[in-house]
Amino acid sequence: MDSLEALLATLLGIMPGALYTWELEKQAGAWGTGVSDRVLRFLGVSVLFHLLLAPLSWWLVQQDRHGSLRAGTFPWELWPAVAVYALLPAVLGHAVGVATRRRRAWSRWLTGPAPAPRAWDQVFSQEGSIWLRIRLKDPGGGDGGWFAGAFAPARRGPHSYASGFPHDQDLYLAETVEVDPATGRIRLVDGRPKFRDVGVLMRWEEIAYAEVMSGEGEL
Repeated sequence: MDSLEALLATLLGIMPGALYTWELEKQAGAWGTGVSDRVLRFLGVSVLFHLLLAPLSWWLVQQDRHGSLRAGTFPWELWPAVAVYALLPAVLGHAVGVATRRRRAWSRWLTGPAPAPRAWDQVFSQEGSIWLRIRLKDPGGGDGGWFAGAFAPARRGPHSYASGFPHDQDLYLAETVEVDPATGRIRLVDGRPKFRDVGVLMRWEEIAYAEVMSGEGEL
């Protein structure tokens, strides 16, 4: 085996797992802890794909030894078979990533019961809107040290956003509401929160704790 063949064998061994992981992380977040962890994930997932595609791999080897590849030319009818090694991992990674973000029960068979590395990522990686009531470390910030708002798409301007692992934790709330500075309770007008029409950007270092609520009915 020459150096080019060794390189191709290495790529074939890693790329299915890499394509699967990259597509999954595009949807669910980059939750690998480091280079060594990611390489192990690439290899582990690649092993599973090669087990799944073993009949196709065997057929391609036979084509190389005894079939149309032996003539030294690449027949175009083999192109779909080779493309499976790239397309199948990418499509499956995308599907698992979307299912993980939507908290589908079946995705846990592939990602484990707790794939998010931090509670922060677990809360903010899900789809849908959530309400937050935040107590700041500085009692002079916000309304008596309180902020409340919706982690949701904005009515105007940029949508809410939370940084993901492994980056520093910062948070942008596109919609904030008025609170009682004495108690931190959200002020309601006719049973609805009173919006401030302003977004807030803050870092986790500024937050003492945050209460997470799933909907307006729990305010």
